[in-house]
Amino acid sequence: MIKYIFLLFFSIFLLSGCGDELSTSTTDDSANITKALLTGTWTAKCSDNTTAKTSSKTVLMFSASGNNLTATTTNYSNESCVSDNQSFVFTKKLNTLALGSKDTTSQNQIINKFTAVVTDITLEPKTSYVSTSLYSTSFCELTSWNSGTATSVAGQTCGSITYNAVNDIHSDIIQINSEKTFIRLGNITNAPSTGYPKTLYTQEYYK
Repeated sequence: MIKYIFLLFFSIFLLSGCGDELSTSTTDDSANITKALLTGTWTAKCSDNTTAKTSSKTVLMFSASGNNLTATTTNYSNESCVSDNQSFVFTKKLNTLALGSKDTTSQNQIINKFTAVVTDITLEPKTSYVSTSLYSTSFCELTSWNSGTATSVAGQTCGSITYNAVNDIHSDIIQINSEKTFIRLGNITNAPSTGYPKTLYTQEYYK
């Protein structure tokens, strides 16, 4: 379980993604991104891990003003994201979101840069098995793990990963397709220590 959590955290955007081999079948270079367009809830499809027989789903929620973003990844102990089998929930909260200039990735996708301020990053075990596993290994060098309680991991080192601290700047990129039906975020696994990701994740979020 702990090994799986480490692997999952490494792939999470704000905590999740599937790589950067993007389809070129959809034109996505003409839509202008605004905060008003982003406002609302964008949900990714369920992502199954058939080897581990687990799954996860990420939801992005932009506030009515477009200034705040909460990214929540719920992880399940089965495939297909069955709601009554939640294992743990990972949440990243950002505020003071500022859309920057347009740019082009190495994939020739036109995107907008954006920055935001980290307000918190939390992990909430949903079962006693997960909370006991986290507690017994002092996961993230913490021992305050309880089922149903979100614990902040902002600024903590979890294995080989050190998460942003509160008030750190989160730099990312965002794309919306021309039909305005989905958005994508940056591939943080290839981002420099400071600056923006160079490519997009394939994962799509739909309203």
